Amino acid sequence: GWTAAETSGGTFRAVMGMSRAKNCLEFHEALCTWSTPVLDTVYADTEGNIAYTLIGKIPIRAKGKGSLPSPGWSGEYEWTGFIPYDDLPHLYNPPGGYIATANNHVAGSDYPYFLGCDYVCGDRAERIVELILREPRIDVAYIRRMQFDQVSPTAQTIAALAGRVAVDDPQLQQIAALLRDWDGRLQADSPASVIYEVLVRELWHAIFENRLGELLPRFKGALLNNVALGNPWGHHAWEWLRREMVRSDSPWFDLGGGETRDDVLRLALRRTADFLKEHQGPDITGWAWGRFHQLTFQHVLGKIKPLDTIFNRGPYPVGGDVNTIWATSSPIDRAEASEGMVGPPFRFIADLSDLTQSLGLLAPGQSGQVGSTHYDDQVQAWFEGGYHPILYRREDVEREQAACLELLP
Repeated sequence: GWTAAETSGGTFRAVMGMSRAKNCLEFHEALCTWSTPVLDTVYADTEGNIAYTLIGKIPIRAKGKGSLPSPGWSGEYEWTGFIPYDDLPHLYNPPGGYIATANNHVAGSDYPYFLGCDYVCGDRAERIVELILREPRIDVAYIRRMQFDQVSPTAQTIAALAGRVAVDDPQLQQIAALLRDWDGRLQADSPASVIYEVLVRELWHAIFENRLGELLPRFKGALLNNVALGNPWGHHAWEWLRREMVRSDSPWFDLGGGETRDDVLRLALRRTADFLKEHQGPDITGWAWGRFHQLTFQHVLGKIKPLDTIFNRGPYPVGGDVNTIWATSSPIDRAEASEGMVGPPFRFIADLSDLTQSLGLLAPGQSGQVGSTHYDDQVQAWFEGGYHPILYRREDVEREQAACLELLP
């Protein structure tokens, strides 16, 4: 089944109700008819209330979890209904005073319903909470810095483990030292960042190449495309790696000859060094994540050569990865073309104490017409953390108006 085929207009009614809601309680009530897709919804009002609701029709199955094909003729696996709206995960003014969600799993083990398994690694939500708790008073300027944060908790964990491994080769010692002293910030020009990203892929290969063979790319997230951010299997691979790497006695480290975690890390470090020397040269100081990790703003017509030179913008080196607050997808292999890579084109900060202080930015530009000056004039600001005011008052709009588009029937 498909939930969108099981409902009739509920999502559109919800949108109408959301647009008319005056506070969080009215907004929550409006969401009850939302059918598809399932979304994490965070909302707040000018009275100081904050709330979260997981919205959408989620089926209750008589048997199984829907993760594998089921016999449709037996009647054993039919849907028996949907999770009641009042039973969906929901928060209203939680005691901590904040809500953090980033497409991660939101329900505990005691939740009575199965919500699915297509959630992403919890790194981004973990880092958001860390930054919120670090600052006693959060303002718009601090949120701006948060949205551009490129620290990965998984990177911090794995880099610390790899940095402690004993190695004899001088070059591997230098690489291990870089990881040991690194803060997990995935900057585009950082040698430690690209060492870590290649190391992760080499760990996957070392552990699974003989176990999975040609199925290894599937484990890492390769289905219809090679972009991990668009595929939940890639996120599960990241979660698996972080979970197992901290278990020194994990049986997965035995590659057939009684290997330990340190043995596997040494093997992966050796392969990482060889790979980076081949693809980025012998000088470690010249290695950079941005030489592999690049973003192209691609127009639909830009897929056709030579139209790509007219409509596309890029490629641009970019930091972060699938597990950072500044979420940018990562190629699943050691180094692949970044065509199709994705990131957050629109950034938005709402200041509900004063809406005139709200900010936003859309990349590469507001216009979809290649001849317009606003086709790509936001690219630099997008990379550098720039924003523009979001204008709500008519007098502000009229003051800043550059042109008027008149729509006639």
